[in-house]
Amino acid sequence: MPTIIDCDPGIDDSLAILLALASNELDVKAITTTFGNVELRQTTKNVLNVLELSKVKNPPPVGAGSGQPLKGTYVDFTRGVHGIDGLGNRELPPPKLKLTTDDGIGLLISKINSGEVDTIIATGPLTNLARALSRDAEIARRIKEIYIMGGAVFTEGNITPYAEFNFYCDPDAADYVLNNKIPITLISLDVTHKVNVTEAHIAPFKKYTNRLSEFVVGIIEYSINYHRIYRGARGAHLHDPLAVAIAVAPQLGKYEDLSLGVERGEKHGMVQIKSGARNVRTVREIDADGFLKLFLGRMGGAIETI
Repeated sequence: MPTIIDCDPGIDDSLAILLALASNELDVKAITTTFGNVELRQTTKNVLNVLELSKVKNPPPVGAGSGQPLKGTYVDFTRGVHGIDGLGNRELPPPKLKLTTDDGIGLLISKINSGEVDTIIATGPLTNLARALSRDAEIARRIKEIYIMGGAVFTEGNITPYAEFNFYCDPDAADYVLNNKIPITLISLDVTHKVNVTEAHIAPFKKYTNRLSEFVVGIIEYSINYHRIYRGARGAHLHDPLAVAIAVAPQLGKYEDLSLGVERGEKHGMVQIKSGARNVRTVREIDADGFLKLFLGRMGGAIETI
């Protein structure tokens, strides 16, 4: 499945990239970055560092995309959640791998128009996708599927009582993309909050001493500790890897088609359930054990063979 990953790394975005690279079902043709968990400069640096750590033989091109939402100004809401650097304060050195282009939106458009890519996995604010669709509306008919991690449909948000973080960052972009008549699968907080990774899950990774194992263990432990201290939770959620898993193993989910939009104003970023044509396939239930088996197995394989 030829794929673009559009992301804002971020701990769970980084794990999603690594899972995608470890999945034979996917052929990652490009990665585009956006503001979100940290500012654009840092999310782009983080992608390059993750690709280096993965030791992927032919790294996909990386394009820096949007630094600001369609309207308003980016505000850093999640510095504590992901650390100052977005990677649990790992303090990685500057990557040797270079940015391909500072026009990530153009990269996205060109990959789709060339026929090289027909699938997108989006794990950050949807600003890049909205801008790409505005710049070249023809790409909509060439996209086979967009897998989106975002929104809180029947559950509470994680940035406000109403809104999930990615949709909150740019509700105009989220609403525009959801209503662009493109096949969309939405992986929302309704299911990502049902999957936790714990210290016991990652204990087997600690027997390895390579840089990738240290990185994966370090960022997951940071997230586990944050959730324990500030949210009283046992374990950390794997929001973005779940989007990758649904793309490669759709049997992990149970689905319902819904008509969805995104609120602006007082309930900024809240998902609206509307009447009319059902535009989004939502994941309503998830096989949590099946997902963890897939995630831990493929991450362990990547760590072991690096």
